[in-house]
Amino acid sequence: MTWPLPPFLWGVATSAYQIEGGSAGNDWADWERVPGMVRGGACAGEACGSWDRWERDLDRIIALGLNAYRFSLEWSRIEPEEGRFDEAALGRYREILAGCRDRSITPLVTLHHFTNPRWFLARGGWEERGNLALFERYARLAGERYGDLVDLWITVNEPEVYGFYAYDAGTFPPGVRDRARALRVIANLLEAHGLASQALRETDRADSDGDGHAVLAGAAKHWVLFEPRNRWSPADRVMAVAQHRVFNVAVARALTGGPIDLWIPGVPPVRRRVEALATASDFLGVNYYTRWQVGLGGSEAMTARPGAPVNDLGWEIYPEGLRIALRECARFRLPLLVTENGIADASDRWRSDFIRTSLTALDHARAAGADVRGYFHWSLMDNFEWHEGYAGRFGLYALDGAGPRGERPSARVYAGEVARRR
Repeated sequence: MTWPLPPFLWGVATSAYQIEGGSAGNDWADWERVPGMVRGGACAGEACGSWDRWERDLDRIIALGLNAYRFSLEWSRIEPEEGRFDEAALGRYREILAGCRDRSITPLVTLHHFTNPRWFLARGGWEERGNLALFERYARLAGERYGDLVDLWITVNEPEVYGFYAYDAGTFPPGVRDRARALRVIANLLEAHGLASQALRETDRADSDGDGHAVLAGAAKHWVLFEPRNRWSPADRVMAVAQHRVFNVAVARALTGGPIDLWIPGVPPVRRRVEALATASDFLGVNYYTRWQVGLGGSEAMTARPGAPVNDLGWEIYPEGLRIALRECARFRLPLLVTENGIADASDRWRSDFIRTSLTALDHARAAGADVRGYFHWSLMDNFEWHEGYAGRFGLYALDGAGPRGERPSARVYAGEVARRR
């Protein structure tokens, strides 16, 4: 399909469990209570309090001069028990969406951002292909309830990250270490994207912004730049190419209409063709943060370049890599949205330069022909960063106060860079 050129979307991104607080019905609420699963024993707890203080969040977006907001719905709030839907939770999300529209903020709504209802996991979660109908039903409900307020949808966030972290590395619930199961989960999430996109198109018939399309759907793909740890080593070069193919290319190819074809040496491949994927995506979401060196040697699978500056989580600070990521993603011939891009930097030492360099990289990618329609900085404010707890401070606004109203100096830099480009 053709997506008309709307005003460029300048926004920030968050996810429900990371900011809302008080969410107790999902797998992460159980996982974080297991000793050793989250850095420092942290729990999301009340997080940023956004379930009740959502108007503060929207007003912060307006204060930065932005026109878009990516956030997610918490499935376990909406459907706390299988087949029972919470009208109060559905109503609260409608208030937030109406608040966006009242402020001329375009909402980009994510249906699944890592968390799963407890009852869904009890049924086998994403390992069971039969459970995809449950996610399809949830997507259908979202389209029915919010279609008059939402035109831009992300069905699933980073299926490859969820699959490998939850079923290979074991750092996300349910904490499995089985690469074959990880590939099956990723494949099922890819198929779920197709089914959910189809459900949204069938139920969301309202064109909220008058651009001629009631639904523009996509998925958010975490794009990592891989390079060999030792460029003279054939084994390391093969490792870098192999990881790029399965983690990046194979996932993006399926999300943009190709077959599901996931293969890792020593693991049975997962191959299937899903009819619903052929027309599922109107855009590809690109989450970019860093590049990693990989190889067969060493105690860690992925490492930053020796001597390179790193953020608070030890990731190489490489904002100019966004241009490379967008160039590579442009090959899939769909419009692109930068759905996440940011830096963990509690002291705000690096973030201003990171923003300037990232947006220059974005400019260069667009000038070279990449069809990029929006940029969402991660994140609006510090939040719960999964197994890293509160160690990763990605926010333009500090969780514990910094400057007026918690705003970091880099927030003004982002606002200024956006103003120059609007």
